[in-house]
Amino acid sequence: MDEYKSIDRFIQFLSETDSSMEVAQEAFELIAPPYDISRITVDLNIPETRQTPTGEVNHLLVYTGDIKEDIETEIIWIEESHRTFENGFITAKVYASIDANWSTSERQALLSALRIFLIHMDHFRLTQLVQRSAMTQYLTGLPNSGGYMSFVTQKMLSGEIKKYNSYYFNLRGFGLVNRRFGTEETDNIILRYARVLVEFANEDEIIGHLGGDNFVALIRKEKTEDFLNLLKKTTVYGIKDGLKHDVTLCAVAGVFDIDDSIKSPGQVISRSSIACSVARSMSNEPFLFVTKEMSTRVYREKQIEDHFEDGLNNNEFVIYYQPKVDTKTGKIVGAEALSRWYCKGEYVYPTEFVPILERNSYSIGLDIYVMEEVCKAIKSWINQGIEVVPVSVNFSRSDLTDDKLADQILDIITKYDLDLDYIQIEVTETATSREKGMITNFLNKLKGMNIASSIDDFGTGYSSLGILRDLPVNTIKIDKSFIDNDILSHRDEVVLRNIIHMANELGIEVIAEGVERRDQIEFLQSVGCNIVQGFFYDKPLTISDFEERLKVGKYAAIDQSE
Repeated sequence: MDEYKSIDRFIQFLSETDSSMEVAQEAFELIAPPYDISRITVDLNIPETRQTPTGEVNHLLVYTGDIKEDIETEIIWIEESHRTFENGFITAKVYASIDANWSTSERQALLSALRIFLIHMDHFRLTQLVQRSAMTQYLTGLPNSGGYMSFVTQKMLSGEIKKYNSYYFNLRGFGLVNRRFGTEETDNIILRYARVLVEFANEDEIIGHLGGDNFVALIRKEKTEDFLNLLKKTTVYGIKDGLKHDVTLCAVAGVFDIDDSIKSPGQVISRSSIACSVARSMSNEPFLFVTKEMSTRVYREKQIEDHFEDGLNNNEFVIYYQPKVDTKTGKIVGAEALSRWYCKGEYVYPTEFVPILERNSYSIGLDIYVMEEVCKAIKSWINQGIEVVPVSVNFSRSDLTDDKLADQILDIITKYDLDLDYIQIEVTETATSREKGMITNFLNKLKGMNIASSIDDFGTGYSSLGILRDLPVNTIKIDKSFIDNDILSHRDEVVLRNIIHMANELGIEVIAEGVERRDQIEFLQSVGCNIVQGFFYDKPLTISDFEERLKVGKYAAIDQSE
């Protein structure tokens, strides 16, 4: 039974390695010579699946013995197939001389060896897939962020990274493709697009898929123009109602020409991604190369994002109060709460950090924090016997996607057992009809809870006069642009007078913000607006300074009628 001893050695050899094709030659050398085998081939025929998006067809020569000069004297003595986990086939064929004379037991032993090898090979391929899946995107089979960064890291360690440009790109208007073809066929369109990208890239380049319509790439610099042309316009196809339709895909991309400034693999992707974001906001700019200024801004924004949560936890945000004053009497009638961030030994002003927080949906955390601090301060003033005025707290439009926001606000006011009259919630006038719907829903909830509301920057947004009609607000704050001119004209007077008249007719209070000059106050009084906020009276004050103002309660009056 020497043939079975050969099979035992064959199985033992395969079991000692996780590899497959690499050791097939040596494994079969253990059993092939006694059989006068000239060659053994393995054919892989793998269909297109999510696991193997491009399919796989290979013809591999596993063993080469003493191939006869006259190939016609060879025949296939054994052919065995094994169905793979992707529902494809691996087929092994054993060629030997036409004169070969195998016994039944020899033939059975060789057949067993083939079956064991095919099972082992399929297991090896499945193990490879599992390992690779952690580094690939499930739909396209392209490297995911982990696989992409691994490649980038290798290029940095080898010192070759400066030979490449980094790209971050997504597909312009891809939502329209989804609506036209549906989710399943849209996935197929993305898959076809990915194949075009892969065909462009050489072995020493990489295309990554981050999910959805977002991609990254590391392409050699000499191919920049060709790759940008590919991103500019690539045509694939989609199937709808059984018919093929051309689909032209256009990408918007950020490009980082990698240089000596790169310090970590993460910068390769982050710098091109910010350029992509800027390009997306510029409708006529499909591609944008990273600039030094852009990189500086990215670094600063990353600092703010990374430190924000710790800043909240460490009470680094300080609340300032800017008084609202009745110019006729000089009496303080309210205040607006404004936040300043004392971060790492320097003040960061709202104009810098608020847009970043809003863009990343972090602003709600800050706004709730300010709300809590204001209620805490009002409670303290009441306990000290200080006459309290209403304080307005700003909430970003991005906060309004939270359906529970109004409930959270009421819970904080209730927690400190405050009269609802002491709080006013301020939101900025919107520039879009969609956001107007969100604001309307939010303000209606506040009205139902008897919490006062105010519209900030009135006159800068979408259909401002419609706000007077549609929104249930208590106060509007006239944007400072209405009074910023050095010389206030008759036209300014007519517009403002009518806005104020309509607001008063509807029972809406009017406040002017950004007031810095006496002539502005006199102008506002002439058109019927007596409540103002601005540097003419005070800049935003620390809590201790504002307490002192509250104790006095008023400034000098400006009354033209006297």
